[in-house]
Amino acid sequence: MTYTIYRTDGQGQLVRHQQAPLPLGEHDVLVTVRAIALNFRDVYFVKGNRFRPPVEGRIPFSDAAGVVAAVGAGVTRFKVGDRVNTTVLPNWIDGPLTEEGLCGSLGSRGRDGVLAEKIVLHEEELVASPDFLSHAQAATLPVAALTAWHAVAELKVLGPGDTVVVQTTGGVAVFAIQFAKALGARVIVVSRSEDKLQRALAAGADDAINSSVTPEWDQQVQALTDGKGARLVLDMGLTDSLRRATRAVAFEGTVAIIGVVQEETNPFDIFTVMNKNINVRGVETGSRSMFERMNAFIEQHRIVPVIDSVFGVGQVDVGLARLGASPFGKIVLRFD
Repeated sequence: MTYTIYRTDGQGQLVRHQQAPLPLGEHDVLVTVRAIALNFRDVYFVKGNRFRPPVEGRIPFSDAAGVVAAVGAGVTRFKVGDRVNTTVLPNWIDGPLTEEGLCGSLGSRGRDGVLAEKIVLHEEELVASPDFLSHAQAATLPVAALTAWHAVAELKVLGPGDTVVVQTTGGVAVFAIQFAKALGARVIVVSRSEDKLQRALAAGADDAINSSVTPEWDQQVQALTDGKGARLVLDMGLTDSLRRATRAVAFEGTVAIIGVVQEETNPFDIFTVMNKNINVRGVETGSRSMFERMNAFIEQHRIVPVIDSVFGVGQVDVGLARLGASPFGKIVLRFD
């Protein structure tokens, strides 16, 4: 019996193929994929951009949720029937990020991803999904949720009553709102869309700043915090966002760079960073151990991912197009 996979054609399209079952190694796990969440990097992978051409001959995407269908003889972490998630950086198990940990990501130029009815992964490359979530909800966790969790919880700079500023209202941002509120923090959201700001408030944010109306949103953050600034600002790499983030953050605060939306260098205010003793650091998704701690937190607080749209796998082009329209929450593909 064969199963369906999709490969990139190097021209911006995906081609459907049939593949025979792959043999299982001693520590391999065969997963029946039920749902896949899309990320911005997936659009560039399939379609290319002005910096890189489309990738050819690879199975794309990294974020999958599914059910274990078979296990190798030496597998101890999972059994048939378990619900699992993929990890986007399979070599980063625990501890600080290393060059080795950053290599071998799923759905990259060097390794196939998850757009297939069945995938085979080493048991160390999977985590258990939260039981109370649907497959579509669980599929949103590997990149967007984990990146937000890393910034909001794993940096250990945000406590109850502290203020966090979240830029934009995409998948990472919405998870950041949910995690920060569960930790007892105050959340200020910055976006150019009034509609999405209202949805962010409904999702738990405390204050909203429309940057189309108030381009100097950093000044508004200072006003909302009585001149103290935010303990943590999540920077998405928008135009001029890094300079404003350093001005919005409190003395001894942290600016976490968790996205690169624009295509040009973001101005950086060195004086403000030095003068306020600001910690500026990058946040690259997270390790498997972080993922497992996050899932325990999600279980404890019953946090339900926000999904913008769900499409069948055959509508993958529609899903990628929807992703490019800056949705509120995540885009998910479902295997029926």
